[in-house]
Amino acid sequence: MSPRRRNLRLKMRYRLPLELELTILEIAAPPLAIDRLHDRVAFFINVALVHRSLTAWAQERLRDQFLYTYIPRPDEHDRLKMRFEAGFGRDRPLRRLYLDLSRLPSDINCRKECGSDSVSATINGRAYGPVSSPGDPGNLEQAQGRACEAVARYVQNGTIQVGKWEVCAMITAFSQALDMLWLKLPIIKLDIADLPPPRVLYIDDGAVDDPWGWFGLLPLASETVLFLRNIDISAQGTEHGYATRHMIFHSCWATEGSLSYVLDRFPHLETLVFFNTEVDHLVSTLVAPPASLRHVHILEHSIKTLWAQIDARHVLPHLESFTYTLLFSGESEPQAGADDGSERHELVDLQQAVESIIDAPHCSFKYVRSIRSPEDALADALAAVKLPS
Repeated sequence: MSPRRRNLRLKMRYRLPLELELTILEIAAPPLAIDRLHDRVAFFINVALVHRSLTAWAQERLRDQFLYTYIPRPDEHDRLKMRFEAGFGRDRPLRRLYLDLSRLPSDINCRKECGSDSVSATINGRAYGPVSSPGDPGNLEQAQGRACEAVARYVQNGTIQVGKWEVCAMITAFSQALDMLWLKLPIIKLDIADLPPPRVLYIDDGAVDDPWGWFGLLPLASETVLFLRNIDISAQGTEHGYATRHMIFHSCWATEGSLSYVLDRFPHLETLVFFNTEVDHLVSTLVAPPASLRHVHILEHSIKTLWAQIDARHVLPHLESFTYTLLFSGESEPQAGADDGSERHELVDLQQAVESIIDAPHCSFKYVRSIRSPEDALADALAAVKLPS
């Protein structure tokens, strides 16, 4: 027996029981968070290659989530079709979908008309590769056809209102049993309201530069936990009455109006979390949510919200918990110093302002300074109100 094989046998002889190994790997796996999904997939791929006893377990978890990033190439639709059919079907529905559509072109409506100059200009660019002879009608027609194929089969024009687009029928068909959907928005106005509402819906800014507030284009239900991240929230919408009861604002802001106007569109809200989100006036924001609100948690790196007294009635009578967490954002462990006294006074002022307008006899109020990482602090906040992180 070769020395290499002998050493391998010696190493395998001292393995932990398989059940314990799998438990450790499960704990070590990156979480189901939008920024860690690709790491999670890479982790299980590596585990599958370590030893044959781990392969089936790792492959099963690889199918727990489907990650798709749109790339503008002529055979994109066929590539996606092959991936869907290889991993999912009637006996194995898709449960978790990551959909990055941020590279969908803004001139998608022009791509559907193969005679358009917009198509040929784009296909001759780097996105679709060069055409050998732009002046050759035959090559140009072929290039335009490839450009149309790259987008026209992927999204279809919305039938209700002009300017809205829907995902293609194939994505819709495979998304009928989603538990979690992570969506990076395209620059076009995407309408996915006809999808069955998932338990968790995570919306990221993606390619959107303008204020966004198209809540009516989302598949929302009362049980849907709605995450909004890196979005300039538009408060100009007129639609109201959304059924969603749980909302998390992650690094959001509002350049048009105030977030308080956005909250007014969700009359059944029960859980509200602000993480690193620009709240223009904390007291007025707390006046805006409906009386149904039961849990509020605000996490900030500095006490920058304004809490000047306003003529506000007593609000949120059913509130059960209000937590304000001042996040630590330094590179080293926090040290006691002059700033501690200033922060304590600011927290006391904040407490007085908040509790002067909230009339909730059974509410627990907490004002804390955290030394955990912002990501861990947010995960703790969501776990405290029994929401997924």
